[in-house]
Amino acid sequence: MTDEVLVHKHLIVRAEAVSPPMDTNILTEWLKDFISFINMKVLMGPYVIYHDVPGNRGITGAAIIETSHIVMHVWDEPNPALIQFDVYSCGEFDPETICKKIQKDFNIVKIDYKFLDRENGLKDVSGGYHVYKDRLKDLVVKNYEQKEKESKEKLLLRTRKEVDINKDGSGYTIKHGSNKGKVLAHIQIPTKSL
Repeated sequence: MTDEVLVHKHLIVRAEAVSPPMDTNILTEWLKDFISFINMKVLMGPYVIYHDVPGNRGITGAAIIETSHIVMHVWDEPNPALIQFDVYSCGEFDPETICKKIQKDFNIVKIDYKFLDRENGLKDVSGGYHVYKDRLKDLVVKNYEQKEKESKEKLLLRTRKEVDINKDGSGYTIKHGSNKGKVLAHIQIPTKSL
């Protein structure tokens, strides 16, 4: 008989998803696939239910695994949707691999996690905070560029009320005054590095 020491690790994930699970059958199948993906064994479940109460709409799924549990809560009203997910197990698993799977499967724009050693006083053994920086940087830059372009175009329209936006996308045509008929190009916004 061997005395095996259990590891008691708990992964807690907070993610913002563009394509969250919202259907009970889809989340049920995802949980089954996920449990197999991390080489665990289902003892009970998964159990999944959609809760339709304003302000708390979303789906919850839970499974009892041989070495503890897996739970996902998704609030789909915010945009992006909020996912809270945790895996507690006495078996070995890799938090980075799990976060990458969640990112891929649900089109995650932001993800944070903590990886706790529950055997030794809830010590954070992951370094705590984790974000997919390249993905966020791309979204922030695109959002900034779009908002900057909209802002400058609104300013142009407010200060030059005598223009029409050309339907072919070539810019603006001045309707009245000494510059009547002159075409103004769209404003180009250079990309700014973060």
